[in-house]
Amino acid sequence: MKRTILAASILSLLSGTAFAATYQLTELPRHQNSKNTFISDVNEAGDIIGAASYLFDIPIDVTYLDFEDGSLIDSYNRYVDAQKLINQEVTFTLEDIKNGVSDTNADAKAFMLSYIAGRDSRYEFQKLNDRIGLKISATSADELVLFDEITDFSGTYSRSVANYLTAITEDSVIAGWGSAPYKKEIFSKEGEEDKTVFVREWPSRGLVISPNGERVILEPEFSTYGGYSIATDIVKLDSGNYIAVGSSSISVPENRQTNYDENCDGVDEPVSVCVWNYLRGNFYNTEAYQWELDANFNVINKSKLGLGITRQEDEKDAFNSLALATNKNGIAVGYSDARNEEGDNKYSYPQAGYYKDGKFVRIHQHETYIQGSKAIDINDNNVVIGNYYEQYGSVVRKKVGFYYDINTSSYNEIPAFFNGSETTVRDINNEGQVVGQGEIEKNTSVPKNEAFIFNIGDDKVTNINDLLPCKADNGEAFPYTIAEATKITDSGKIYAIATKTVERKDRLGQVMKDSDGEVELEAVTVPVLLTPIAGGTPDECTPPEAEVYERQSASFSFLSLLALPLLWMRRRKTV
Repeated sequence: MKRTILAASILSLLSGTAFAATYQLTELPRHQNSKNTFISDVNEAGDIIGAASYLFDIPIDVTYLDFEDGSLIDSYNRYVDAQKLINQEVTFTLEDIKNGVSDTNADAKAFMLSYIAGRDSRYEFQKLNDRIGLKISATSADELVLFDEITDFSGTYSRSVANYLTAITEDSVIAGWGSAPYKKEIFSKEGEEDKTVFVREWPSRGLVISPNGERVILEPEFSTYGGYSIATDIVKLDSGNYIAVGSSSISVPENRQTNYDENCDGVDEPVSVCVWNYLRGNFYNTEAYQWELDANFNVINKSKLGLGITRQEDEKDAFNSLALATNKNGIAVGYSDARNEEGDNKYSYPQAGYYKDGKFVRIHQHETYIQGSKAIDINDNNVVIGNYYEQYGSVVRKKVGFYYDINTSSYNEIPAFFNGSETTVRDINNEGQVVGQGEIEKNTSVPKNEAFIFNIGDDKVTNINDLLPCKADNGEAFPYTIAEATKITDSGKIYAIATKTVERKDRLGQVMKDSDGEVELEAVTVPVLLTPIAGGTPDECTPPEAEVYERQSASFSFLSLLALPLLWMRRRKTV
């Protein structure tokens, strides 16, 4: 939890709309070279960090491709057939792509991005990641590069790395994590043609970025085969030091080491490729971790925070725990592998808890192996929020939010929009206000989520969209739907993700038109600030049966926008 108040200078520069409603909505700057912009954290100085997805400038490397390969030819032929079925012109050939047309032809770029994405698990193909980190100012949203590098083939960033900015302190120190860029290597094997492979040095590193741009890598405790660390939150202590929390690799379990020893010999594939294949799974034992930095950003102490399970003699697979947030009292929260009793099997899903004095304390005892939970935030009053779920394989049967008071050991579920609505909490402030989002309709092909606010002690949640006006100032339908509330300050300001209809753009960032020459429209995500209006009251909207409810029909699943590796390790996301 951060006390995140946007500076008055930003409010004076950004366009805002005032209504006879409960909140004033101000749209914040969007990243101009992508479709969707998100907020992850804000500080009192008005410094905002976030992310953008669906980039327009992803470079495609065709120099290594075999254009006689049957899978590429088959993919292209299927594309041509699909275009013919909808009476669309095919604007490129494989020969055109070989000659670089994907740099200038949006259809060719979209085809190649789809083709490469479908081969992400194969080391012979370029690796791409459609997400960047952002710093958002009063007038723009600009990329903050973590570990990416300029490539020779494009002269631009590789776009092959993970980028997550997770937290920012009151004095603008940023925490986050990312991956090393993929690079091409040539593998030679006697009697066979040389093969191009794509590999990277390590899968993840946490880092801290000072206000003047100095970067401090938060090295993992165990770095053999690359190692793994992430930073999910950071706070400044009264002493002037900083505490960053997250997770670190601490060892390799016996089964994984045996697999490595038996297979990574460099004969049939490079050792780096073999390691990459293993690191894509649960290769390391990882543990919730803390790094302490002094005022000059030197790492002066690092320590494991705890693990909620003790390994039994016959257990040889990986064990894991993770800290997602911390407060100024030195208590971190997150989740860990666990079991109810010493002789029980490990639970199928992680268990929520908090870390204190080097130990993991479970928040809530579960009864069956389909139950899981994750604690995602804690305020300075030691109230924890998180998400509880019941899951059969890939099917989630139940998902609700909860809050837990460490001081009184009291656990409570947070109400949902309706019975069975899947709910996700995101943030809590020191006033006991919680924000998140939940399903507003069930049994739909695409889940529809809208944002809520909840006051601890109340018996219901409030849809934030009900606190906004029915109409814009010009009399037209209100153009925003609040899909996810990400942050709430102690003064009650809410930072959120809204959906908004804008001109549709292709993979080159060009405005798209239909066959009649009309500009096409689409819904995108935009960052917004909701400021409470003193004395404001909700609008009385026309009933849905009398008027198409634009706000509700425009909503869609925010989570579906972010199909990314490592399952959203942003601090405010369920991971």
